[in-house]
Amino acid sequence: MHDLPQTSGRQLSPDDIEMLQRVFDATCFAARVPRRGERANRLAKFIMDEFCIGNGDERTLLECALWRERRRIPPRTEETETVDIWVARPGRRSPHQR
Repeated sequence: MHDLPQTSGRQLSPDDIEMLQRVFDATCFAARVPRRGERANRLAKFIMDEFCIGNGDERTLLECALWRERRRIPPRTEETETVDIWVARPGRRSPHQR
């Protein structure tokens, strides 16, 4: 297990790591964030910080991360678009995409 940053005495379980990775991957996919680079690093830190302060719900983390990233880019999609975390994964396309 890995230690969380200073804000918490908890440790990350393998399930926590998998969940955080799913949130990161889904956010990168939906917001078109390259998985490497400064923007990805800031996104990963944001997700970890949210988790450390107690936001441990996968859907809520995803919503927060998407809100953060989407306010940084010009809107290209409808506001009512939702992201299914199980579909928005690397190598898989949403049935709604062409």
